[in-house]
Amino acid sequence: MSVACAWTLFSTVIVHAQTNERRLSISGVAKVGPGKKVLLGEQQGIPRHKITLANFAESQVDLTIDGRVDEPVWASVSHFDNMLVAVPSTGKPGEHPTEVRLIATEKGLYASAIMYQPPATLVRRLANRDQSIDSDGFGLTIDVSGEGLVGYWFILNLGDSLMDGKVLPERKYQIDWDGPWVGRSHIREDGWSAEMFLPWSMMNMPNVDGPRTIGFASSRTVAHSAERYQWPGYPYSSSRFVSVLNQMEVEGVQPRQQIQVIPFASVTADQANDEEELRVGADFTWKPSPKLEVAGTIKPDFGAVEADNVVLNLTAFETFFPEKRLFFLEGSEVFDVMPRSSMSNLSRITNNEDYSSASRRVFSRDFVPSPITLMNSRRIGGTANQVELDPGITPNRGQRDVPTDLGGAAKATGRVGDFRYGVMSAFEDEVEWLGSDALDQPFDIEAVGRDFATTRLVYEDNGKVRRSVGYLGTMVRGPQYDATMHSIDAHYTNSSGNLIADAQLISGERANVNGQGGLFDVMYAPSANTQHTFEFDYMDEDIDFNDMGFLARNNYARARYVLDYSQQELAPRVSNFRMSVVAEQQYNIDPGQLTDSGLYWRTSMVFPGRNTLRTSLGYLPERYEDRDSRGNGAYIVEDRTWVKLALATDGSRVLSYSFTAGGLQEHLGDWTFNGSFGVTFTPVDWLSAKFDVSFKRRRGWLVYQGGRNFGAYDGDEWQPQLDLNWFISATHQIRLALQWAGVRAQENGFYAVPGGDGELVPVPTTRPDHDFTVSLLTAQLRYRWAIAPLTDLFVVYNLGNSLPNQFEASFDDLFSDSFDDPIIESVVVKLRYRFSN
Repeated sequence: MSVACAWTLFSTVIVHAQTNERRLSISGVAKVGPGKKVLLGEQQGIPRHKITLANFAESQVDLTIDGRVDEPVWASVSHFDNMLVAVPSTGKPGEHPTEVRLIATEKGLYASAIMYQPPATLVRRLANRDQSIDSDGFGLTIDVSGEGLVGYWFILNLGDSLMDGKVLPERKYQIDWDGPWVGRSHIREDGWSAEMFLPWSMMNMPNVDGPRTIGFASSRTVAHSAERYQWPGYPYSSSRFVSVLNQMEVEGVQPRQQIQVIPFASVTADQANDEEELRVGADFTWKPSPKLEVAGTIKPDFGAVEADNVVLNLTAFETFFPEKRLFFLEGSEVFDVMPRSSMSNLSRITNNEDYSSASRRVFSRDFVPSPITLMNSRRIGGTANQVELDPGITPNRGQRDVPTDLGGAAKATGRVGDFRYGVMSAFEDEVEWLGSDALDQPFDIEAVGRDFATTRLVYEDNGKVRRSVGYLGTMVRGPQYDATMHSIDAHYTNSSGNLIADAQLISGERANVNGQGGLFDVMYAPSANTQHTFEFDYMDEDIDFNDMGFLARNNYARARYVLDYSQQELAPRVSNFRMSVVAEQQYNIDPGQLTDSGLYWRTSMVFPGRNTLRTSLGYLPERYEDRDSRGNGAYIVEDRTWVKLALATDGSRVLSYSFTAGGLQEHLGDWTFNGSFGVTFTPVDWLSAKFDVSFKRRRGWLVYQGGRNFGAYDGDEWQPQLDLNWFISATHQIRLALQWAGVRAQENGFYAVPGGDGELVPVPTTRPDHDFTVSLLTAQLRYRWAIAPLTDLFVVYNLGNSLPNQFEASFDDLFSDSFDDPIIESVVVKLRYRFSN
């Protein structure tokens, strides 16, 4: 053996000895060894375990949540390292060791993790709360009921960015819920570490006699290798998750009465309308027992410090937007009935996504169905739909899209035995629009606000075979009409969890018109890498629950089948292969025309260098379009083809890119070609810039022109967006977000729907010039100081515009003119502060 080789071997032994010595102690105190665990069983070959949790009095813990894991109490408890690679789904132990420690007190759960890893491979980045980024991270999922009803998930990224939300059976993730918890991270010589404190009071915890069983899962993201470790290490394609978590047994933990008040005050200087407004309100929560939680809100705002995405939609189908208000998010799971009420769940199944962070994230939203739900809380305090205008009165541009001020709302949720329940009511203030009369003089438009109510009751049998049956009812009262809906739902999961069935029957009355409908879903997973989903819908021509729910259309019967398949090693240089095949068929009930049909094939695969390729191909047979004419007949759409290709590069690099290219045949057979380019630049962990731009060259684009008429257009469409984030620290952030959509379209044909339906018929134009432009702008500059959990100071500048038609303008002019004479221009200063016991 050469001297060099001997020295290398000696150095390696010394390094390993030093590493092991570091692992033997925390702050100089000898550590307890690995914890004991009991095997509970397996889910598709992946083991799940039960542990006994260390329990301390809060006064004995004396922990500072700083991420260092250096207090002596941590050394006195056992650690666990049982993580398997879940993304990509290899099921193998993680390359880098992880030591997870858990401590329970009467106030909450303390969690720490020491994650060994070469420091040069760490990826540390700061981000907005709940923003998914390519960063190292540690996470926990907690089901305090132990019954698989709802899980609370928490993620702490290296750099102290937080993510949290809820997950409903079995993998219906919700990201909108924010809890009052704390977490910090710290970089070590041998990797990094994390600490969390999760108060029991923020989670709905039932009363139990004796030891409490809590479901849990731990996870770790290793960004440089694009892997997610998890214990238990179920792949994303597994049929069950929430109901088959690990279990921890803990003594002396009981639900605590909670009182929480979050008052807020905001000052808005509305420069567009030359108005100023002082707004004061509050959210409050009282949990006197595990069986009851009462919550209320007074004068909540509709997200003046948040901004919805710009959506260009010229069809007859509405766009679904997620909820942002704290009051409506807390405890909302009791009103969540069907798997298809969640947009993220629909997208996950349709695209067979596992949300890998290997590459820059580019997700497809093409041909993903819209949610269907009786309870869409965005309707409450949303845009007014029962305003009666006097002859000659016209609302100003943008007034119809202004949210209605919400006076207040109250909610009670709880559980009695095997029954869960929820009731909620809310009322709006008067609708106040700005408009003009027939002489173009200013006119104040006023209307009575609406009242809302909903009731939920569900019986649950949560044994090995899980069954439940429930009722959900909603009611809306308005100045022009009332709407009342009722539904019965039933759910079944077999003992192995590979068969899940959900059904909902709906009946109701809107404006004295009765309607019925129903949904039926079945999911069957014969193996860990294959899943079949069957969906059946029926909605008669009179059902309409959009006053408080969301339904894209009525008068249809539909069947949809989705096959999801995944394979970790498809070829020597191809990994994490994922495929979905979707087949669907839809008819209108009267007169029984085929209104939607398609066969779609999507794949996703990762190549060396963490480059992800996604391909999509679809065939859409000839059908009738019966909605875009707004009730004026149906026309035949020729059979069409859809194709799309997307490539994204390594998301962990300072610069990452994505490209897409594709095409879709329009209703008359012409091709619209589209493409996009995006880049993310992260030179340092506290600064990031994300820029995306998409382009469409449309040919034969049909746009509704009133009555039975349509124009066929050739045009171009640009949609750039910018997201710039500067983190002065983890709690101080300045963000600039800008989105714009611009269209220039020139009419080259005019058509009408024939009297008896059928192929569109060329007709003379109804006016000399049908050319049009669209210019939509949303911009926001925001400073946020996260003072404490759910305690923030915001200073926000909002700008928004929707320009009238001006076809002679170029794209440059449309974009620059969007900043002149905006319909939204305001400065908002808002402080919210959480008080709690």
